[in-house]
Amino acid sequence: MNVNQPSETYKRLHCDVIEAFIEQICSRHEEYFMRHITGSEKTAIVMWKKFEEYRKKSSLNMSSNRLDRHKLASCICGTIIEVRPLEGKKGAVSKETANEILALYTGLNVVKLYMIDDLAKKLGIPEEEDNEITNYMYKNFEMKLPSLKENICDVQKYEKNLLNALYWSHSKCTTLNRECFRYDVWAYAKIFYHLELYNRKYFEESYQKCI
Repeated sequence: MNVNQPSETYKRLHCDVIEAFIEQICSRHEEYFMRHITGSEKTAIVMWKKFEEYRKKSSLNMSSNRLDRHKLASCICGTIIEVRPLEGKKGAVSKETANEILALYTGLNVVKLYMIDDLAKKLGIPEEEDNEITNYMYKNFEMKLPSLKENICDVQKYEKNLLNALYWSHSKCTTLNRECFRYDVWAYAKIFYHLELYNRKYFEESYQKCI
């Protein structure tokens, strides 16, 4: 792999998932925009470098450097909440967890992308082919989160709990008097794994509607 440029996997995920979600958020919520420069570099480059940091960290305890979809989703999720590419326009009242919303749903849609890839392979659909079935699944299948009624004891929505946990990854270290960022790639990879299991029945229902 050329360390001086993004891998084909990252290029695909950035183009098909990250950029797509940023465009959706900015088009629906005019008070937000993507910060083009972070520090002295383009934000897109900063995000790629941060993703590579997470990817390498995730590979340390693995026999292969190739990450599964859940770790990829977790790496991208961590990248977004650390870099925080979304900003509110001057004077606008911005949602505190805007970047966490972007991160969570980007991660979920990385998993969705690979679920559809698996379906395409199962059906023998060549990669990159413009196919009616995969197009239907991209447009009509949406990843779901457990509903409030499925909670065992918690009275707060699953989504709200996750967004709060991601937001609280940012905390101030009183000893060093600076921000300490705590994000566990492995823990969130496991969360994305369980969310894929939760969504399999909905994926199958969507596929049955398609055929």
